[in-house]
Amino acid sequence: MSSRKTTSHKKQTHHQKHPPHAQHKPPQKERGGWLTAAIVFVIIHGLLMLGIIYGNDLLQKTDVPLPSWFIPSVIAAAVGDVVAGIALWKWKGWGFYLYLVTTIVVIVLGIMATGYAMLWSFSRLLPFVIVGYIMRPKWKYFD
Repeated sequence: MSSRKTTSHKKQTHHQKHPPHAQHKPPQKERGGWLTAAIVFVIIHGLLMLGIIYGNDLLQKTDVPLPSWFIPSVIAAAVGDVVAGIALWKWKGWGFYLYLVTTIVVIVLGIMATGYAMLWSFSRLLPFVIVGYIMRPKWKYFD
């Protein structure tokens, strides 16, 4: 009878050390300072673009004749940046792809408006690459 008691006691002790629910706990999503800063940058950048478009009317002062769809496209890209940032904040992977699309759209629109390919490519591509680099180690947490 004492051997039964010992075996039963060993099983209880084992379960106390390693509860069954603790073994299958999903990894904790932690943004960290750099990823938080990158996502906030994406959102603020989109809001600033909207503010510049609305407040200063800079796109109307260009010397290059622009098609009628140009300004709505820039506004859509700015809104897309904000939506992408919010999606990234909520751990949605599609937010990164939306940010890629808005980056490409703004580069193309910027080249159309100014003719300066290097300026627009660098000013939009560099932040995208930095955000992607910061997100890379955390990509497994995004849905």
